[in-house]
Amino acid sequence: MNRSIASVLVLAPLFSGCAGLKSLGIKQSDGLEAVDELLGHVEGVQVDAAVSKERAQGALEALRTLIGPEFKGDAVQGHAALVAAIEESETQAEALQDGVRPLRKTGEQVFARWTENLESFGNVAMRQRSQERLEESRRRYDVVLAAVVSAQLAFDAYNGDLGDHALFLENDFNTSAVQAVASEFDGLKSRGKELGKRLDAVVAACQAYVEFSAPKAQVEPVPETVVAPPAEEKPAPAPVKKPTPKKKVMPKPAPESSGQGG
Repeated sequence: MNRSIASVLVLAPLFSGCAGLKSLGIKQSDGLEAVDELLGHVEGVQVDAAVSKERAQGALEALRTLIGPEFKGDAVQGHAALVAAIEESETQAEALQDGVRPLRKTGEQVFARWTENLESFGNVAMRQRSQERLEESRRRYDVVLAAVVSAQLAFDAYNGDLGDHALFLENDFNTSAVQAVASEFDGLKSRGKELGKRLDAVVAACQAYVEFSAPKAQVEPVPETVVAPPAEEKPAPAPVKKPTPKKKVMPKPAPESSGQGG
């Protein structure tokens, strides 16, 4: 069962009622393709957010390695590794931002069409059911947008701070300079944790949307392995006590006769 079929299940009430698709002037494939496309964009943002957290942590670790007291390597190579890690983090921030643009565009199209089609229902109960589905879908979609915008702002600021640290060490890499950067590392680490929480919120919001809109087969949790209860231990049989062998009693020898007559 593919995701396009699931879209039929999600928006089935949208195309129900006494008015047919032809009378509505709607091509069925257009609406379903847009719904499927929106779900794909949400999944893409979810992946980008998870990768963003990994890249951000990698850049922070590169800085920690360079300014750590245990660093004994080549300063030029160490600084180059830091710059490369920051560039990867910045590239990933751009990827996250690029994924939001089609998400917004497709989302607005889907919900505008859905809202418009509500007026075409003849069955009041079906229209109400579709209205409720629309509101819940839109609520989850808005949560995704709010979470990703918040994460983007924090991500850009975080990468900017890392870039400033790299620039500082590029022109002045000695003991006192490293100590100056190290004194600010804890604050940068805290901002990194806050960024991680915001990116986790993006992942959670996307997952909530997918669970509401995607096919059941795609989001059905893996059943937990049923662990059989341990078998009752039978008490160990009591050791069989072997009978103690009896000592053989040798008969006493008869007293010898004196041989004297009476």
